[in-house]
Amino acid sequence: MKLLFRVREFTWAIVSEIEDWLYPYRTDADEPLWSEKTDSIDDSVVSYMKVQMDANNDRIERLQSEMLYVTSQINDINSLLTKHNMNEGQEGSETIIKEGKETS
Repeated sequence: MKLLFRVREFTWAIVSEIEDWLYPYRTDADEPLWSEKTDSIDDSVVSYMKVQMDANNDRIERLQSEMLYVTSQINDINSLLTKHNMNEGQEGSETIIKEGKETS
């Protein structure tokens, strides 16, 4: 897969160079468009991204706490059900034992 990716990348670079040579849309085309890197990032973009990350972290923490609460509630309900079922099972077996003693 790496070989196929390298071939695609190389072909893409060649086609991009031919495209720049045939269709010069830019007058300041010292380098092809695919090799340009933007170094300037606006401070407002950085602050916006930090606010978004903080909001996402708050949502994640809230969801985690809600998940823990729901899990504890499910465990409580399951323990109540198992206690209830155990008591019913014991009562049923006691009734069978009493009936067996009465008939003998």
